[in-house]
Amino acid sequence: MAPQTRTETQTQTEEVTTQTGRLNLVGGGEGPQYPQYLPSVDHTTFPDWEEIPYVDAGTRGTPDKRHLFLPGSTHKPLTPRIGEEIRGVQISQLSKEGLDDLALLAAERGVLVFRGQDFKDIGPERQLDTVRHFGRLHIHPTMPYPEGLPEMHVVYKDPASTANAIKPNETQSISSVVWHADHTAERQPPGITFFFALEVPSAGGDTLFVSATEAYKLLSDGYKERLEGLKIVHDNTSMIEYAKSRGAPARFNPSKHAHPLIRTHPATGAKIVAAIGAGEGNGQPRYIEGFKREESEATLRLLNDVLQRSGDIQARATYEPGTVVVWDNRVVGHTPVHDFEGERRHFIRIAAMAEKPF
Repeated sequence: MAPQTRTETQTQTEEVTTQTGRLNLVGGGEGPQYPQYLPSVDHTTFPDWEEIPYVDAGTRGTPDKRHLFLPGSTHKPLTPRIGEEIRGVQISQLSKEGLDDLALLAAERGVLVFRGQDFKDIGPERQLDTVRHFGRLHIHPTMPYPEGLPEMHVVYKDPASTANAIKPNETQSISSVVWHADHTAERQPPGITFFFALEVPSAGGDTLFVSATEAYKLLSDGYKERLEGLKIVHDNTSMIEYAKSRGAPARFNPSKHAHPLIRTHPATGAKIVAAIGAGEGNGQPRYIEGFKREESEATLRLLNDVLQRSGDIQARATYEPGTVVVWDNRVVGHTPVHDFEGERRHFIRIAAMAEKPF
């Protein structure tokens, strides 16, 4: 198993340990443009998630995406195998049928980069309602959220802040890259995820994505057969216990579930390698059920080599004012890139929980 690294969650949790209410985020200079979305520390606890019926919005999408690709809009691939950049479409104005088409396209392409959006200015109620179209909204177990808005996860870095995310010179690794998929230890992990920019640095602060469906296609038929039917145990206990040890919020009990190592997407039927970040000290996928430790580690190391080192199934999402990135958390893994200094980066993530993996 690779050495333990300090994750973005651990570092940010560490820096908000003893604070309550609105964090001390503003030093000298110009303050945040969207103060209503600043993180606050709230120790409210919630009942553990119960399984509920789920119908994927993408199953209602149209093959030609006619309700999404409206007249006057343009779209182009980020790369041949993953991602799509879309202009001339306002997410805030889409019909329910348009949102269904969006879900299907996200399932097919993994990550969608929408430019020129007014989404950041339509207010929290409409923002949450839009993502609620895709499922029950997730609440982060440990991280700060805007006051009174637990379904929003704040991603915030400010040179004047006492609650910055991880910085390259603070990590115990050479690189700040930490590949993962979000909250895979939940009984029904997130699917469609919105990540919208409030303030972006002049350069850098991008997000890398990798396609877990394309990774599956790279494997030999014989290896696919060997992986079929295996289950991988996902566990967020270390994240919950770490937050408790620092006096930070721990809103749920630890969650531990065995999910298929090769899962199937309900809208596309595509096979997915559901192991991104496994066994590296930073991901919630921990080990293959029924395998001996060495067998599990070797298998997960190989699969993560495929996911993390195959540049031809990866894409880089860049940000500009008005950018909204939508990804299907079942289909792609991602990592932030902390390569900027001296500028504010302020984003909000809203994630809809999907089906119990099969």
